[in-house]
Amino acid sequence: MAHTPHTPRSSGHSIKETISSLIVAFIFAFVFRGFVVEAFVIPTGSMAPTLLGKHMRFQSPESGTTWTVNPWDNDPGNNPLPIQGAKRTIAVTDPMTGARVGNQLPSDMGTKIPTLSGDRIFVLKYLYSFYDPARFDVVVFKYPGPTNNPLTAGQQENYIKRLVGLPGEEIALVDGDVFTRKAEGTAGSLTRSDWAANNWKIARKPERIQRALWMTLYDSSAAPLNPEANLRTWFDSPWKGLTPDGSTDPNWTIDANTTYTLDTAAPTTLTWDTDARPINDSYPYNEVARGSRSTFAVADIRLAMGVEPEQDGLKLAAVLETRSHQFRAEIEGNRVLIRIRPLTEGTPGEWRTLEDTTTKRTLKAGEVTNVEFWHVDQSVQVWIEGNRVANAEYDWSPALRIEHTLGQSATDLLGPVAIGNPLASELLYPQPKVRWELEGSPVTLYRVRLARDLYYRPGVYNRGFARAGEPSLGTHPAQPNILGPDQFFVCGDNSPNSLDGRLWDTPDPWVYQQIDPTIGIVPRDLLIGKAFFVYFPSFHKENKLPIPDVGRMRFIW
Repeated sequence: MAHTPHTPRSSGHSIKETISSLIVAFIFAFVFRGFVVEAFVIPTGSMAPTLLGKHMRFQSPESGTTWTVNPWDNDPGNNPLPIQGAKRTIAVTDPMTGARVGNQLPSDMGTKIPTLSGDRIFVLKYLYSFYDPARFDVVVFKYPGPTNNPLTAGQQENYIKRLVGLPGEEIALVDGDVFTRKAEGTAGSLTRSDWAANNWKIARKPERIQRALWMTLYDSSAAPLNPEANLRTWFDSPWKGLTPDGSTDPNWTIDANTTYTLDTAAPTTLTWDTDARPINDSYPYNEVARGSRSTFAVADIRLAMGVEPEQDGLKLAAVLETRSHQFRAEIEGNRVLIRIRPLTEGTPGEWRTLEDTTTKRTLKAGEVTNVEFWHVDQSVQVWIEGNRVANAEYDWSPALRIEHTLGQSATDLLGPVAIGNPLASELLYPQPKVRWELEGSPVTLYRVRLARDLYYRPGVYNRGFARAGEPSLGTHPAQPNILGPDQFFVCGDNSPNSLDGRLWDTPDPWVYQQIDPTIGIVPRDLLIGKAFFVYFPSFHKENKLPIPDVGRMRFIW
């Protein structure tokens, strides 16, 4: 049978097909970018540490802690210089141990530091054309405020924040938390709100988002490891082993160890020293060269540790005193009990049981069991090995929250007229008192941690704003935050250093005339999409060859 020879296609035909394929690929790429997913770069630190703008990165040789800080050295145009610390030492502080560059840490840590670029993220565009945004989504939108450039009217900048208020709601930000109710007024109205009404509900974050937002203030795993004991004398753990009467318990071994041991079965406590380490809304990212920022006490916290009893029968309780109440979560055998009682001028009242349940996982001798205690969004939760075994909620109105937190009536404190914002004084907020109580077995504790929640702080409009001197939006009943049918309210995760819906002034003239004149909101028409993935974090620039930091690729919650 004769073989028919194969006739090869001409090289011209092959090139034509290749070019056509490339053109089609580019078309699909542009369509995909324009209508499905688009990449954005985070420019500033208003969403830190969830998302990073340009920043410096440090790692302590003592604790191993890695942390980021906003650039200190800028050019005349206020843009970060590519190299920080070229003319002065960037003397930052290790957030885990309190060690400072130039003192306990080497001075060369603070010199010739490369400025790293912001996170690069993917955004699902037009998702909200089919689904309504959910509370606590991280959203990208066109900034509704002035562009300060008449030539770019209608060409708003891209901003990224966390969505906390939905259409048809009124929002109140009280003691760091988000309260909502069905809007009872007109958007933009300054009719005084009733914070004592019983129709307010606190906005509780889903577990996945809450876990992403916990900010660790201390972890015993980060205790300094330098074997030279005299070089560790500067470090002192904020956890103190005390007897029930408050005196030092010699049965504890804590010091600068990564694990804590208890050599007795007698009752004892592991108490957090708020004088040495206050629990507040400070951010390592916001550390500045001189001076200090105001900080607000935070009572929404997570306690966590690995527990290894020597014997069965360990009784373990987490105790938090805050908001004129004592919250207590107990684990004894397979029973988990959550209780609350009022503290009137320090005197305890009667206990009230919020939750009484059982769990299959107990604290067994010779086994390490991971235990977490959450007090967050007016709930008390107990987690064992990553599973929530008990949950109790309490519902207070914004007015009642103020009364219990500050010890003053909201009516008396706030008065009939908004003159400044009394709630913006950090001195009014007392520190929470935190401790673990243990009894029944010697025990070893691993990874003893304390973390705090995101805290939306109150404030006032600055000089030069149309509302200068008035309370920030939604943080005072005389400055209500009421959202219309297509209006959203957003805040930055870096609450102390974020210009967001709380303080936005009059919208850009183009937005005012063409879309929505309301102050402090994002109109639906300006929403771009939901941020969902950090696809390209900053490079490692410690070496001559830049290496992508793929370990920080992550989903955004």
